Amino acid sequence: MIKEIQDKIDNYNPINEKDKIKFEHIIKNMEAISRNHLTNIATLPNQKWQKEVETTLWDERIKTYYLIYADIIGDIHLGDIKNVFGTLVKTKKGFSYTKKKCPKVPFHSDCLQIALYIKAFPKKIPFLTYASDSDHVIFTPDNCVELRKENLDKYYEELITYQRCWEKKLELANGDMKTLALLCKPDFSEIRKNGFWWNGIEPSMIERFRNYYEL
Repeated sequence: MIKEIQDKIDNYNPINEKDKIKFEHIIKNMEAISRNHLTNIATLPNQKWQKEVETTLWDERIKTYYLIYADIIGDIHLGDIKNVFGTLVKTKKGFSYTKKKCPKVPFHSDCLQIALYIKAFPKKIPFLTYASDSDHVIFTPDNCVELRKENLDKYYEELITYQRCWEKKLELANGDMKTLALLCKPDFSEIRKNGFWWNGIEPSMIERFRNYYEL
């Protein structure tokens, strides 16, 4: 496992100078981030842990499976590990790295994710551990209302709603890519500023995407 991780680090190919510098900061701070996650998890009752547990969850309403990769599952708890990286800001001298604090409440997308995991492992107690190189926090049902059962049930229903929305779009498009594209509002500003999801995408793929909108 360690050798595989080291190989990935050694063979990482940054897409630009900013990506290179950010990657270097991540590697530099990796030990501190890991230590902070361990500090968080140490606040939970002592238990045996399994890492990267894979399973599926079927929901009859949408007649499909969710594929789940749970970061860490113990005898009592189930958790997801969230790394908080600093931000690179461009200055006259190059890039400046700014440390980042952990959130005061879990991010909405993380609540959706842990809600799905708990639906697959209903007897486990959920937790979310956030850690940066300089800060850490752990959320459990004891200190976070978002992770209590009644709210996790609501988050899971949101996931089902998202799935139903996609089903309806596919149904309306009826196999036509241009119709499907028009049902999915694009954010062209993200393409222009080379945002996270578009960073490193081949120009030919971007051109193909724009063609669906006749641009």
